Amino acid sequence: MAEDPGPTEGLFLEPLGLYLLVERRDDRISGARLSTEPPDDLLPAWWKGALLRCWLGGEPLPFELDLSGLTPFQREVLLATTAIRPGETATYGEVAERLGRPGAARAVGGALRRNPIPLIIPCHRVVGSRDLGGYNPGVDLKRRILEVERGTSPG
Repeated sequence: MAEDPGPTEGLFLEPLGLYLLVERRDDRISGARLSTEPPDDLLPAWWKGALLRCWLGGEPLPFELDLSGLTPFQREVLLATTAIRPGETATYGEVAERLGRPGAARAVGGALRRNPIPLIIPCHRVVGSRDLGGYNPGVDLKRRILEVERGTSPG
């Protein structure tokens, strides 16, 4: 039986028309998901500002991420995506090469599917060499997120 995550905290992402629901303990994030349903509570103002600056401004994450349920390779892939700036993308193959693992594009895609903290860890910025590739919440949402980032990114 799955453990009840308890009350959710979150914020409304107006450009997407969705809520980002966050699972956190103190200053450590263990999960996130996009939802049409509002959270039980709003995140504190500092958290909201920091998350928006990370997502749209490309600022470094000012909090810890709990990736303990993942393999070392999955963690390595997910953390590598945090270097991709808003409004930019990299292919699965490029991420594999950056990790010193040319030819591991499929493995990179598999690791990205396990992202427990979407949007905060920007797996949506990794695309296929011929198309957008996959995205657990749906390719249409991936396209919309990338369009928002390209429209609001500095430069």
